[in-house]
Amino acid sequence: MASYILKRVLQAIPLLLIISFIVFSLIHLAPYDVIDSITTPNMSNDQVALLREKYGLNDPFIVQYVKWLSQMLHGDFGYSLINQHSITSELAVRLPNTIRLVLPAYITALFLAITLGLTASANKGKFLDRAVDAIASIGIAVPTFWFAMILIYQFGYRLNLFPIIGMHTIGKENELADFLAHFTLPYITLTVAFFPELTRYIRASANEQITEDYVTVQSAFQATRWEIFSRHISRNILIPIVTQIGLALPMLVTGAIITESIFSWPGVGPYLLAATKSLDYPVIMTLLLLSATLVILGNLLSDVLYAIVDPRIRRGGKTA
Repeated sequence: MASYILKRVLQAIPLLLIISFIVFSLIHLAPYDVIDSITTPNMSNDQVALLREKYGLNDPFIVQYVKWLSQMLHGDFGYSLINQHSITSELAVRLPNTIRLVLPAYITALFLAITLGLTASANKGKFLDRAVDAIASIGIAVPTFWFAMILIYQFGYRLNLFPIIGMHTIGKENELADFLAHFTLPYITLTVAFFPELTRYIRASANEQITEDYVTVQSAFQATRWEIFSRHISRNILIPIVTQIGLALPMLVTGAIITESIFSWPGVGPYLLAATKSLDYPVIMTLLLLSATLVILGNLLSDVLYAIVDPRIRRGGKTA
């Protein structure tokens, strides 16, 4: 198992380097120069030239890329061009806030999706199946920002049950009850955003399993529908679920941009939006690379979990 994981990690390294080169090249080819975001019309050409020299923009492209990559590998993401704050320090504060919101919402959505997806499949063609499909369809069709606005209006404005901005009330930063009050509405918004597609995916996976021969055999042996789903089908849809878990890893960074912005949650989402508006290139490049890295790590995690769920995969398809 260890050799399999090491092999997959070594395969991921060249891909990470290629992605880092693509990210840097795309930003370098952007129509706006990085200096455009920090200069003013009153600055002289000499002052602009000094800034270009200070940020190493007069160096050849490949030299700039190597310097940038070297800083990244040492955990130094540089400084924001707008406020000169350390990007590493900003992410150290904002990333846990995003994970604190996205992770519980995704786990809840996954639990709901497994329950609803298996229930729908077990009642294929019946009322429950159509009801679950209708709920999932409505959930996919409803825009996240619109649903968030509904929650804010009903539970924040009219009923005044939950705060609608931020993660804490000033002066109550360490109170759990205050955090949960701020957490509730964005958590519900994200859960509703995540679970419809997961439900359809799991329902489709379970429906495929129903047509397999082992289900026919179990039915022939008088196994109940509950026994077939709980003991056999639920195990065989583990691989599709593992795929979704691996692909969800990038969500821990950029999965809640809209929701965090609407509720002013101090996570990565508002940070990325502000950087995009102000052409803060070091922040944009860092977050793009971080997100791309998590995509690769998500695939790596999926492969490792595949191997755990189905040992034949790490044996290259050979049986013991």
